[in-house]
Order: sequence, then C-alpha cells, then structure tokens
Amino acid sequence: MFIILSYDPTTLVYPPFGHTMGYHSATPFEVRLLLGSRLSFISPYGISAVKLKSEDIPGIDDDDELTVYCCNTGCHQIVYNKSLLDVGIYGKFGRGVGEFWSPTGIAASPDGWVWVADAGNHRVVKLLNTGDILLWVQSIGSFGCAELEFDSPYDVACDFENNIYVTDEGNGRVQIIDSSGSLVRMIDGLYRPKGIAVIAGGSPWNYRGNDFVVVLCEDGIKKFSMDGKLLGERRGEDFGLERYRFAFCMIDYYGHIWVTDRENGCIHKFDKDLKYITSFGRRGSRDKEFMDPRGITIWRRFGQVFVVDATVIDYYWIGIDGYIKGCFPPIFSSDKPGTDIVFFITEPAIMDAKIYDSKGEMVREFLNNYEETPFEHYLIWDGRSNRGEVVPPGDYKIEFVLTPTYSSKDKFKKILDTQVMVE
Repeated sequence: MFIILSYDPTTLVYPPFGHTMGYHSATPFEVRLLLGSRLSFISPYGISAVKLKSEDIPGIDDDDELTVYCCNTGCHQIVYNKSLLDVGIYGKFGRGVGEFWSPTGIAASPDGWVWVADAGNHRVVKLLNTGDILLWVQSIGSFGCAELEFDSPYDVACDFENNIYVTDEGNGRVQIIDSSGSLVRMIDGLYRPKGIAVIAGGSPWNYRGNDFVVVLCEDGIKKFSMDGKLLGERRGEDFGLERYRFAFCMIDYYGHIWVTDRENGCIHKFDKDLKYITSFGRRGSRDKEFMDPRGITIWRRFGQVFVVDATVIDYYWIGIDGYIKGCFPPIFSSDKPGTDIVFFITEPAIMDAKIYDSKGEMVREFLNNYEETPFEHYLIWDGRSNRGEVVPPGDYKIEFVLTPTYSSKDKFKKILDTQVMVE
C-alpha cells in the first residue's frame, strides 16, 4: 500500500482569485492564449517588479499594481507588462542601440529607469519607461577587465539613489556605478559572481533600516556592507546541501534573503545574518514546484513575489508556514502538570494559541494577536485552565493560528495543531 502525502508548502501562497482572476503562472500556453504568436518565452532569466510613480494615481490605493520586467534571454529581448492584458516587447538580437545579446539580469526603479545586464555584449544598458514605451538611454562598458569594462555581466541591482550594482562574472567582481554612469567603487576577489540584491537604509519598505549587499557566487552566498566590507558568508554545505547552483536573489521587507537554487529546484530563505530559515518548492512541474528556478523579485511593501522558472513566471504572495516539533512531555499527570510546546515558523506572524478539550471547548488561551519572529520557539503550558485549575484527565488539542504580516494576512491563515494527554 502506498501513502500519498499532500504537498502544499505555504511560506509562499498563490494570490486570491479576485486579485489575478485565477492566473498565478504565465505558462507558454497562457502566453499564446493571450498574445498569440507575438511572444514566446525562451530561456527567461532575470526579473524585476516595481510600482512606477507615473502609474500611481493619487487618492487610489493601487500600489499592488506593478510593472514587471523580465529578460527573455533566448529571444534577446525585454518583456514587460503595459497593463494587466497588454505586454510590451523591447529589443532584438544585435550589438547596437535597441539590441541585446542574451540579457540575463534586470533591475528597475519607481522613476522609470531600467538597467539590463547585456551579458553577450559585455555591457550594461540603461532604459527609460515613459509609461507607454521603453526608450534607450545609454550603454555602459565593453569587453575587458579595466574599470567600467565587463566580462559577461550577469545581474544588476539598484538602490534608492539609482546607483547600480553589477556582477561582473568573468572578472570576479562587482562594479558599483552611479546614475551618470561613473564608477563609484568595486568589490573584488569573487568567484564567478551571479545574482545580486541590495537593500539601502534610507529606502522605503525596509523594516529594520539596515543596508547591505548580497552576492551569489559559485562558492556560496556573501554579504557585504555598502562600502564593500565582507560581513558574512555561507556555503550550501553549511545547511546540508551536497550540490547546489545559486542563481538570483532578493531581499524582502524584513531583510530576509531569498535565493533561487537551479540544482535543487527550490528557493532558499535566510535571515539578514545568513542564518538558514527554510526552503520552498521542489523539482517538478506542478504547483509550487520548479524545473529550473532563476530570477526572483519581491515588491517589499506587500510581499508580492515573482519567480522565473525554465519557461514559466510564477506569481506568489509571502504567506506563513510552520510546524509543531512536539510536546515535552506528550503525556503528563495531574500531580505533575505541564508541558513545553516547541514550534517552528518561517515568517514573522501574528499568533493566537489555544487549548481545547475532547469536546472542542476551549480551556486555555495563551496568545492573542502576539507577534512572533521566524525560527524555533517554545510555549509552556502549566496544565491549567483559564480559571487557574489543573485540567482533568483526557486528550487536549493545542492549536496555533498563524496570520501573515503581508497582504496575504486577510486571505490566508496557517493552523498548526497537536495533541497532548493528561492522565
């Protein structure tokens, strides 16, 4: 007999029907259905989502309506949404103005600026979204190893001052360039750097106000200060991976770091100090599975997440997941009442904790709208009811209700429960 276990991780959840009309993936079939032969996704890579100031209508709460840009690498073009049902396509194969050669990474700002790591042309391209079309502004760099020269630039990120951070893969470095195209500084000595993400202290939707840079290299994840000082690093072996291939990364509102892993078909999540929290997804082609996860972007205000797979773009909201590790002891007596309840959660959450008897009646309430952070925690139940009396013998259900802190809070809750016995 085979037992089929359900698979439904909820660190990321799909948006509600009313938000997307049921579409949470841009699959090749859905793209053809919507656009016919105008667009095909061929080996897409980097992705960036932003709320354009030009699209922000005063008096209307529309900050969740984003412009999403993606490098359609195999077609040497940039794809972006001009509205919910209208897609813009910019670029073609070549070396000149309006042309790309296997662009991989992309970043965008609310002001309309768009930067592209044009890997095959060994340059960074700056575009401007006018609200209607993308316009070519300038290209920066050419092949080489001098300042403002590149050898296969892989990814690009920007801070709130429109400085850009470019992983110069072949030269083993990151080049930081200001909005005019001048070099600010470099971070050297990296082993084939790929994905990069930045969070700046003065930027909006930054819970802790921290600022740092994360760079993915073939030998692991590295965290730097804004002036290039190494603050920490982790290898995949540090959290149990024998093989891994980190690709792109992003930093969320709480400073948590999300990393796509092409080798293992998943997304890893770390806290701001590179402490491992959880992984989301597994290899496959069904819901919440990935064949080859690449680019990832997060709109920090609402926790909207876009992930690029081999031929698909998936859309998620940050949710909440967790589990109860156990009660210690799982059985206690009225003479020695009490148990420690150990649980783990993957996201900041608002928690309610209650205990019910076998009739379903609540006997004890611990937490009500209590704010909890990720990682392992424990709760001590002294075996007493809300009236302070030791509960009678029987089976009791311990229930945690977890509510996310992002937009999904009104649409999703995670319930964890376990049993304890009183003799």
